[in-house]
This record gives sequence, structure tokens and C-alpha cells, in this order.
Amino acid sequence: MAALKWAIKTVGTKARDVVCKADYYSVNVNIGECVGGTAGVVVDRYGHVYAGLGIFAGLPGFQVGAYKLNTGRETPSSYQEINSLVTGWSLSGNVGVYGVVSVAVNTSGMGAGAAISSTGGTADMSLTWTGEVPQNAFIESAINHYTLTDGQDLRLYHAAKKLADCWVANIGPGKKAWFDGHQEMEQALVRFGRFVNDVEGHGRGDGYIRLAQFLLESRRGGSQYDQSHLPTVQQYEAVGHAVRAVYFYSAMADIAAENGDPDYQSAVISLWDNMINRKYYVTGGVGSGETSEGFGADYSLPHDAYCESCSSCGLVFFQYKMNLAYHDAKYADLYEETLYNALLGSTDLGGTTFCYTNPLTNTERTLWNQCPCCVANIPRTLLMLPTWTYVKDDKGLYVNLFVGGSVKVEGVAGTDVTMVQRTDYPKSGAISMSVHPAVAKTFTVNVRIPDRKTSALYHAVPEVSGYLSFRVNGELVRPEVKKGYAQITREWRDGDQIDLVLPMQVQRISCDPRVEANRGKVALRYGPLVYNVETADQTAIDKKIGGDPILAEWRDGLLGGVTVLRGKWADGSPMTAIPYYARMNRTNLTVRFSPGGAVVNFAPGAIGGPVTQAVQEPPVPEDNKIYSQTWLRA
Repeated sequence: MAALKWAIKTVGTKARDVVCKADYYSVNVNIGECVGGTAGVVVDRYGHVYAGLGIFAGLPGFQVGAYKLNTGRETPSSYQEINSLVTGWSLSGNVGVYGVVSVAVNTSGMGAGAAISSTGGTADMSLTWTGEVPQNAFIESAINHYTLTDGQDLRLYHAAKKLADCWVANIGPGKKAWFDGHQEMEQALVRFGRFVNDVEGHGRGDGYIRLAQFLLESRRGGSQYDQSHLPTVQQYEAVGHAVRAVYFYSAMADIAAENGDPDYQSAVISLWDNMINRKYYVTGGVGSGETSEGFGADYSLPHDAYCESCSSCGLVFFQYKMNLAYHDAKYADLYEETLYNALLGSTDLGGTTFCYTNPLTNTERTLWNQCPCCVANIPRTLLMLPTWTYVKDDKGLYVNLFVGGSVKVEGVAGTDVTMVQRTDYPKSGAISMSVHPAVAKTFTVNVRIPDRKTSALYHAVPEVSGYLSFRVNGELVRPEVKKGYAQITREWRDGDQIDLVLPMQVQRISCDPRVEANRGKVALRYGPLVYNVETADQTAIDKKIGGDPILAEWRDGLLGGVTVLRGKWADGSPMTAIPYYARMNRTNLTVRFSPGGAVVNFAPGAIGGPVTQAVQEPPVPEDNKIYSQTWLRA
């Protein structure tokens, strides 16, 4: 007879994007190696308790079982959260007699965890915690999985449909009113609805899009922190938690594009205008941090900015959705600025450490953070570069970014088009691209012509816009520029060539005097790149900048290869500036594991289990020295 083993497990399906949510507690008893039973209890967030029984069978060290939970009665106050946990599967394996590894899967979530037994011998007890999979991330992962497998593996796609169908069945007009505290479901539902319509047709994804709009319109009666203080279409000022806000505005832009509702369009444009022209950092970041991780008052942009990396990701999403809705290049100008500065600079050059916040003086990159959302969001956003680079509509395609590589854009005027770019932009402004339609077709290629005046907050001299030259198959042309795009309509054949040269000049940027932190100061920019000065290149950076010309110079051996700006300080000493994204890579400061504390939470939101670890951190430097800064004394 094998030893009697007890495993007390907590399966936490807690996720911020889940309405079908509850906590499942079970006690498993295995007698011998082949049979066992389980008693399960579910407690929802309102304290309602439900119970169920199950049976397990298996081989030594491995078991599979099913449980059935009786929901008992209708629970309108809990939005029927328990309904998604009616049936599920549990899989666990014993590691010797000292530990247990478990995986729990149900229609509301998925998690995995491990723990070391507290005792050994003939009886042991383990407490296991599970991680959580946010449901919006699961749905978007299903879309990516379908795409990467060319639609040959439908398992995640079908699972995502079941999950979305659960929401549609339980939430909506005449059903349950609910909204997500951290707005991510809405974007995922719109994207999934569009994807299902592309895959299956017949409007089969429309219900998911309608649910996203319902969730947006259910926001009310709350606070500015999560943008629930006013009905959605009555919000005109960017307030509250910056990450939640830009996700929220991104979903609003989705709905505005889907249904053309003038109230949505008016609100979205007003929010965009307030954020970009009153609350936007020159580096493309948002969120001063004067409220909780959020926006401050108009024109309040202190240099110790919060500018959370996730808010940069969300701002890219928002600008991209605005570009989709209105086909105006100014939105791509803005997300290019955020990508090259605030977002690209959120990791070190080796990609091993990251910033949670992105101030304009100094910064700290660490290996981890107690709230590790940025760890995955930064690479997720950077890896979507092909999405940000090309956009299509019924009449053609749009080239939004200048990045070397090959991308196939499907469904352009009835054919697939592979776009191949060759460029070292923003080192220089020379860009070559070849167009490769599967069959010759007439359509429009819209090439973005950058306008560096992205925000009314900033004025740059000299002004830089337009193009220096534009050729199609070697022939000099002057295409019409409409909404920031050079438009070339013709019958495109395989191998047709576009060559253009964009102006690249060093600009001095001054700021609206209502921004107190920037009065009497200037920033430097070259192309889309904003620059910092650092003590690694000069002994003092608190001096006035001189009036001599500033030149751009490529330095192959510096910081992996960068374009530096070289000029003079007002006292005649040499001045060197490096791109903002490359800042704080030469300070020789000790890299801490996590900022601001010795206890790291590896699973924020998980229920139970050993999810924290004490880490011995080096002391924070006390000299308050400025090693790197964006704004210089004029």
C-alpha cells in the first residue's frame, strides 16, 4: 500500500479580464496508486460557497481526474461568475514524496504551479499556487497561434471562441452589466471579432464587437482612476491611470472606426487632442505620475516623469487605431516617436533589464519589478513591428514605418503584396522599397512623409517635413501628398521600385511656456530620435548649450553603433548627445534585481502559496547625481 498523500491545492482563476471568475479549493486523497477522490469547494468573490465531488485514477506519480461542481442556485449578485467553473479538468504529478506539480484548466482560466512538501515519509502535505492567464491575452494569443500555424491548428482558436461566447452569453443588454477595471478585454474582443469575421465570414464575429462596446458604455459611477467617472462618450480629458486610459481610448477608437458613431468620434478626437497637445512628453511618453501612475493637470510635465513602459505600449496601440480609423499620417508620426524613444529606451541595449518608468533625467533598469506587466508588454509591442509598419484598406496599402525587411500584406486589391524595404533609417533618410504583388494589380501605395511637428506643445527649428526626392522605377516623380502620405496609384508589377530621400536635420526643440519644467530649456532631435546628454561624455551637463551648429555623426564603436550629436556648450567646451533610447547604459551603477524594496512578488494577484522572495538589494545611491538628461539650459 502506497503512502497516504494529501495535496491541498488552490486553483486561482483570478484575472483582471475575467467576469467568469471564482476560486476553487480542493482536497485530493489518493489511496494506493490507482484510485482517488476529491472534494471541491468554490467560493466566489461575494462569499457564496458551492461544493462538488470528483474521482481520480492513474499510475504511480501521475493522475488525471475530472470534477463536477454544483452551482446550486442563481447568483445574480456575482454575475454568474461560477458558471464558467461548472466543469473542468485537473492534471497533477507527484515528484517523489516531497512535492507536487499541478496544472488546472477550466473554461475561465488556466494556471500552473509547484510547491515543496512540508513533510516527507508516509504522509505529506503541499500547498500549490497557480499563475493566472489574463483572458484578453489568451484571446490575442489564439489569434497569433492561428496565424503562425496558417490555420492548421485550431485548438486555441476554438478555445478562445468558447471563452468569448461565455462572455457574450452572460454579459450584455438584458443580461449582466459589468465593466473591466483594467481595460484590456475591449481591445481583445474587437480584434477577435474582426478576426473571426475574416476567417468565418457572415458576421460571426460581430457579437464580440458589440460586447466590447457594451463594456465601454457600462463604465460609470466610478472614479477618474479607471476612467469610470463619466459615461464613455462624455469623456474629453485624459485623466487617471495612464495605462488603463490609453487602452480605454484605443478600444474607443476601435468602436468609432467600426460603427462611425459621431459621439465616439468626437470623444476620441477630444481625448487625443488633450493628451497629445497638453500632456505629452517630447520622448513620446505619457503619464506624469502626479496621480496614481497617471496623468497630471494640463501642461504639467515634470522631468521625473512616470511614463510607465506599458503606457508607451498602449499609446502605440491608440495611435495605430487612430491611423486605421482616419488614415492620417500624423498618428503614425506619433507612434514612430514613441517607438524610437520612450519604448525602445525602456530596455538596456542588451535586452536584459527594463524600465518600469521612463523619466527624462536618469532612469533605473532592473531585472524584475513587483508589478511585472512591462516585462512582456515591451517585447510584445516591439515584435508587432510588421503590424505598425504596413496598413491596408480597400484601395491599397500604407507604408507607416521605414524598417528594413520583407513583409507580406494579404488582400490588397484582390492580391497579396510582399513589400521589401532596404534602409538604414534613421541613420540616414535614404529609403528603397520594392513592391511584389502576386499578380499585377492597380492600387495605391501610400508612403508616409514624416512631419516632425507632432504636438502643439513643442516648436522645433529648423522645421523638417516633406521629401528631398521621390522616384518610381528610377523616374523622378512628384506624387500628391494627402494627409501626410505620398500617393502613387498605378498598375503595380512584381519588382517595381520606390526610392525616396527624407530630410534629416538636427533640430532644437523649445516648449510651450505653460510647461514650467521646460522654461528656458531646449531638447535636441534628429529624425525621430530625441537626444540626451550624459556625464559619460562630458564632465558637466548642467551648463548652457551654445549657439554653434550641431552636427550628426555616426559612431560605430559607441553603444553598439549610434548617431551622436556634436556641438559646443556656451563656454566653448565640446558637447556630445546620444539617443534617448541608449541612455543610462554607461553609468557602472549596480543593477538591482527590483526597484524600491527587497520583497518581490512573482505572481501578483495569485491566491495562496509561496509567491514572494526576499532579495538582498544594493543601497540606492544617495548623491542624487544627474547622469543623463533630455532638456538642456538654453
